[in-house]
Amino acid sequence: MKNYKQMKKKIMTMLLILCGSIGVASAQSKTKATGAIVELQYPVKVDSMWVHDPSKEDVEMVKPNQQGRFVLNFKPSFPRVITVGAEVPKRWRNDLHLESGDHIQMVIDAAGNIKFSGKGAMKQEILYEDKKREIGLWDKADFEKMSGNDLLKLFTQISDASINFLAANKQKVSPAFYKDQMVNFVYAKKSKAFGTPGTLRIYGKRKLSTVIPDGYWDLDKDVKQDDALLSNKTYSNFMTYTYVDFLRSKVLAGQGMLDSTLSIEKRTAMNYELIEKHFTGKLRSLALGNALQSAFNRAKDVETFKPLLEKYLAKYALGEDGKKTLTSYDNYAKTNVGKVPPHFVLTDENGKDVEMKDFAGKVVYMDFWASWCGPCRYEMKNGSPKLHAQFKDNKNVVFLYVSIDDRSDLWKKAIAEDKIEGVHLLSAGGFKSPVGRAFNINGVPHYIIIGKDGKIFDNNAPRPSQDITVTKINEALGAK
Repeated sequence: MKNYKQMKKKIMTMLLILCGSIGVASAQSKTKATGAIVELQYPVKVDSMWVHDPSKEDVEMVKPNQQGRFVLNFKPSFPRVITVGAEVPKRWRNDLHLESGDHIQMVIDAAGNIKFSGKGAMKQEILYEDKKREIGLWDKADFEKMSGNDLLKLFTQISDASINFLAANKQKVSPAFYKDQMVNFVYAKKSKAFGTPGTLRIYGKRKLSTVIPDGYWDLDKDVKQDDALLSNKTYSNFMTYTYVDFLRSKVLAGQGMLDSTLSIEKRTAMNYELIEKHFTGKLRSLALGNALQSAFNRAKDVETFKPLLEKYLAKYALGEDGKKTLTSYDNYAKTNVGKVPPHFVLTDENGKDVEMKDFAGKVVYMDFWASWCGPCRYEMKNGSPKLHAQFKDNKNVVFLYVSIDDRSDLWKKAIAEDKIEGVHLLSAGGFKSPVGRAFNINGVPHYIIIGKDGKIFDNNAPRPSQDITVTKINEALGAK
């Protein structure tokens, strides 16, 4: 637990601080604005960086200009949030809120502190200060010892600081940014509060019933449904995920079953009934669609949820929600247990083509991962060696690693660093990689077991570090 907690803090720190690996060009740039401009300059020579712009389909790699600066020019529509980052010399990423006419500049000192300047700088400062408070939360919290009241108090203090900082700088940002970001901060505060017991259950390894804060079951008294806010991701995620989990827990607590473990089928049925009862209109449509898609993602057989899907499409689905949910169902049906896995041909470390038929008659444990994924690397260092040792003399078990890295050098570097044994393939493109999409991989690490008959034996297999994984592989070996 201690190691996991330290890793969690490192991941949070990496995401929020390592963006300090960058400095920014001076305000004397001759580049003319054609919408919004972000200028970045590294303290060392770097050959490329990546940009994720939600207005475009794929992540783009960009090169520096002759002065070594990265000049990123964004055209309408605005506002939107873009993400910039790089893999070398250090992996970092940073989100930036853009509006028309922005010219964002960032300066980093030796201690890793970022200062923003230029038009639109105050927005970035507000977001950056909020992230630093998030780091403070994870540094201060001792989840194994804190009570529910203690953690809720800490969550509230940190959230209120962000809300107050934004309010104090209202006149320094655009009305559109202020309005949207205030919704973000308010519902991020609610998400933390409603998620207090769950946080202590996961990171403190305690039962939910033992960490319920005082007055917790009354938190929903001021929750309001507002379809106009659904375009705000923080609000929509709170209402369709966090709040639904709260409603389900409230019912279970009333039945004395708060610490019970529900099957995915029971959990989904409860969520559906609660959404149907408490939500209306567009919010109901979105929440039901999200609940079903979450179920598809975890289901061994998505056909189990076909009756609920048909009910949803007939009674509640609005606009694109129904189409998106039906498409999700069709996609996951292709990777049901018992299905022949999607065909692919990828090259290994040595440039040799590899496809699934090369392992005919063998059990294949597929590990989808990426060099930037902390949990993936943790499993490879701590789980995979022990799992491999269990089957070192069994030639009928293949450990197949499929990376979704964008760069082959980082992929190969991670393999060498972690000394990962097995068959290694690269399907570049992140979660949009061809093989990742074909196998419905929307998060890593993800594991799949292919049986001796060439069909999917387990489409959501346990991790290498879990004892049950050995049992699952042996079951696949014994299956006819």
